[in-house]
Amino acid sequence: MSILQPVVERLVRGLKGDPGYRIATSYSDGQLAIVLWHRARQLVRALPLHVVAWRIRAPVFRGRRVVVEHARQLSAGPGLILEDGVFLSALSRDGIVLGHTVTIARGGVLTCTGVLADLGVGIRIGNRSAVGAGAFLGGQGGIHIGDDVIIGPGARMFSENHAYASLDRPIRAQGHERAPVVIGDDCWIGSGATILAGVSIGHGCVVAAGAVVTHDVPPLCMVAGVPARVVRWRQPEAVRESQPVHAELELSAARLRADSTLREDR
Repeated sequence: MSILQPVVERLVRGLKGDPGYRIATSYSDGQLAIVLWHRARQLVRALPLHVVAWRIRAPVFRGRRVVVEHARQLSAGPGLILEDGVFLSALSRDGIVLGHTVTIARGGVLTCTGVLADLGVGIRIGNRSAVGAGAFLGGQGGIHIGDDVIIGPGARMFSENHAYASLDRPIRAQGHERAPVVIGDDCWIGSGATILAGVSIGHGCVVAAGAVVTHDVPPLCMVAGVPARVVRWRQPEAVRESQPVHAELELSAARLRADSTLREDR
């Protein structure tokens, strides 16, 4: 049996708050030692971030070439992992708010404001959620992601669109339209999926790889295609019909949409 395995398991259990966490028994002590070494270096690399981002709770694991702009508007619970090449720009009304043990994989981009002419809303990600490698989240109109959400590599979320109705002006000069994106708890957003502005996805949903979601998605279903449509349900029809709409999701969506309306009225 590996000597380091119980040590690593205890460390991860404490970090994740999961007493039942187990690692594979096939790892050698050499492999686990390398993992511990890399994580220790990431801990040290994150120390300067705590100075400017005082609302981040330790520990934080920071990879190489990680850029955090407007760090004072970034807050996070313990166990945040920012892998190599991550880019965060928290400049916005609400900033970037991350729960505990959130992971942003290599090359992930979270940005909240596109142009200085109009401050963005921000991004909120719940506990134990993960953003895959190369994913892009644009929080100009607000993005709210629940707990235990898996976002696959290369997935994209947009909360802002360009206006283009006029033929007399270039599209770039016609301004933009904002609407929040809300993702409920326990969802899996597949690799390369695209979520467009104004979409709310119910809890427990699966969005297939490459899908383009243009309309709201009810809870506990699987959607696929371009545009995405429901192709499967995760529960029997009788149970599905008896369940109310997920209240927390609806409340989050309504709040963000109301905020967007107030901003437009001003």
